[in-house]
Amino acid sequence: VQIDLDEEVARQLEAELNANIMWNVVIEKVKRSERLTYVIMKYQALKRNPLTEAQARRNMIVYLKNIAGYKMNYFKGISCDEIRPLFKEAL
Repeated sequence: VQIDLDEEVARQLEAELNANIMWNVVIEKVKRSERLTYVIMKYQALKRNPLTEAQARRNMIVYLKNIAGYKMNYFKGISCDEIRPLFKEAL
């Protein structure tokens, strides 16, 4: 008899919980989570790609400008191969 009462109470509690859950909100959160996961995976894939030579050159120039005190005019007309030794010295 007690087991039947416990089961009935459990069913009622479960029904109340399910009634209180806003399923549209839950579904929206799951969809948003999936979208965020996709965006994160895409970002990580982009980070794994090697830099182009122009991007590497720009990064080295910015580093040298900020850390080593070079002026931007110094780098005009200089190739990436000529900047690389300066960058290695500054490190």
